[in-house]
Amino acid sequence: MSAVSRIVRAGIAALAVGALALQGGAAWGAVWVVENQQNLKDRLVAYQFETPAEIQSYIELSGLSDAGSLYLRTSLPRVVPAYEFDRYCTRNEPGIGVLGCYTLRDRRIYLYDVTDPRLQAIEPVVAAHEMLHAVWFRKTTQEQQDLAVLLEEAFAALGPDHQLVERIASYEADNPASRIPELYSIVGTEIRDIPAALEEHYTQYFGDRSRVVDLADEVYRVFDTLQGELEALSNELQSRNAEIEGLRFTYEEASAALSRDIRAFNEKASTPGGFPSKSEFESVRSALVERQQRVESMRIALQTKIAEYNTLLEELTVLNEEVSELNQGINVTLEAKDELEAPETNIED
Repeated sequence: MSAVSRIVRAGIAALAVGALALQGGAAWGAVWVVENQQNLKDRLVAYQFETPAEIQSYIELSGLSDAGSLYLRTSLPRVVPAYEFDRYCTRNEPGIGVLGCYTLRDRRIYLYDVTDPRLQAIEPVVAAHEMLHAVWFRKTTQEQQDLAVLLEEAFAALGPDHQLVERIASYEADNPASRIPELYSIVGTEIRDIPAALEEHYTQYFGDRSRVVDLADEVYRVFDTLQGELEALSNELQSRNAEIEGLRFTYEEASAALSRDIRAFNEKASTPGGFPSKSEFESVRSALVERQQRVESMRIALQTKIAEYNTLLEELTVLNEEVSELNQGINVTLEAKDELEAPETNIED
C-alpha cells in the first residue's frame, strides 16, 4: 500500500469517526432544543426586532447586559403616547402612576411616553423594570421560590418607613400575587444595597446595575425636593396663620375698646359741663389720639403680615401646580386631598 493510499484510508476512517460523533451530537442537540425552546424563540424574536433608537438608548442608559437587552428586545417594547397608553396598560387608582406593563397575553412591553424633560431619567428605569418582569415569567417555580426568599430579605432590610412598603401594599391590594414579581423588578432597578446573592443574580441582566439605580434616584430627588419645599411652605403658612390670628385678636379687641371710648368721649364732650376744664378735655382727647395711632400701627402691621401670608399662599399654589404637572407627566392622577393646602382662614386685606 502506497503512502498516498494510507493517507486516504486514514482520512476515510477519520470521517467515519466524525460522522459517528456528529450523530451523537445531533441526538443531544435535540434534547437541548426541547429544553431551550423558549430561549431559541426569544433570540429569534430579538434578532428580527428592529430596535428603535429610543429603546437602544434605554438599554445603554440603564446598564443592561446582553441578556437584559435580549429580554427587553424579545418583548417587542413599544413607547406609547399618553392618549393611547390605557389601551395596553390600565390601573385606574389615584396616586398610582402606571408607566409601563408587561402583558402576559402577548409577552410584550408597553412604555408610557414621558415627555416632561425633568423626568426623562424614569424611562430607562421603567424599561429595565418591565424587562425583569419578562425574565421573571420565564423562571421555573423553584427558581421563583428561591428568589422570593432573597427578595423578602432585601425588602425587610429596608425597614418599615421605606417608601416601598406603601407601594408594595398598593400592588398587593390590587393583586395579592403581584408582591414577589413586583419586588423582583423594583429591587433590581431601584434599591442600591441588596443581599450579595441577589446582586450576583442580577448581574445576568445588568452590566452595571448602579446605572439604573442612579437614574431612579435622580427622579426621586425631583419629587423629594418639591415635597420638601411644599411641606416647609405649608408649615410656614400654619405658623404665620397662628401669628396673624393672635395679632388680629389683639387688634380687634384694641379697636373695639377704642371705638367705645371715643363714643363715650364724644357723648361727654357734647354734654354741657361734661368736662370740668379744657385741660382735662385736651388730656383725654390726646390720649385717645395716641391710642388711635397705636391701633392704626397694629392694623398696618396686621395687613403687612396678611400680605406676606398671601404671597406665600401663592407660592404654595404654584408648587402644588408644579407637583400636579410632574405627576401628570408620570401618569399619576391625584385626589384633592393629596395636595398640600394652607390652613383654613378668612384673612383678608
